[in-house]
Amino acid sequence: METAPTIFGILADRVPVGFQVLAVCVFLVLLLSLLVRRELARSDDVVPPEGFTARNLVEVMFEAVIGLMRDTIGPTWPRYVPLIGTIGVFILVSNLMRQIPGSDGPTGYVEANLSWAIMSFGLAEFTALRHQGVVKYVKHLGGPLLLLWIIMIPVEVISHLARMMSLTIRLTGNMFADHTLIGVFLSFPVFVSLFTPWIFAGLGVFVAFLQAFIFTYLTIIYIGQAVDDAH
Repeated sequence: METAPTIFGILADRVPVGFQVLAVCVFLVLLLSLLVRRELARSDDVVPPEGFTARNLVEVMFEAVIGLMRDTIGPTWPRYVPLIGTIGVFILVSNLMRQIPGSDGPTGYVEANLSWAIMSFGLAEFTALRHQGVVKYVKHLGGPLLLLWIIMIPVEVISHLARMMSLTIRLTGNMFADHTLIGVFLSFPVFVSLFTPWIFAGLGVFVAFLQAFIFTYLTIIYIGQAVDDAH
């Protein structure tokens, strides 16, 4: 799919733009992780340092996510923190990359978003199979009446697969539209292009956090449903 003009297009003939922005996003996530790890290693106290630091930013985000995981998943939540946290931080960094004029981020490409949606879907389904077992999992899909299994199982399978499409389309559509809208206003006359894009850029930062939160929270909900015996 086409995206708004980006500085990564300079090397597009040699390296695909999607791969370039993915590599930059990976580098930024690793850099953030190293900064947080260094601050944790230097600290002799549990109390975080004063001021705005990488550690404080990450801890605030993870505290909110962990609170949702405790309430939704239950006592087994710690085993899912590494993957869910990685997906959430990666999507957030990617979204924020797209707010820089002339830059780009992996969330503008449906291929990258689909890969994260597959990971989210695969984790939830694997958790359900491991927690419930194959027999109980199939019974859950089929419902209480054996005669309706021929109808209910295909419907349930389609509804589960629709989760991947929902996650992918929602994230791609919101981030692609936001970045493209800024690019459109930058092409306007000077008196418009100097001021108007910054309004949408500020809104875009909010959307970047919101979409990362929604993707992460939906993943948590899917896992919570997988481990919920009542469900």
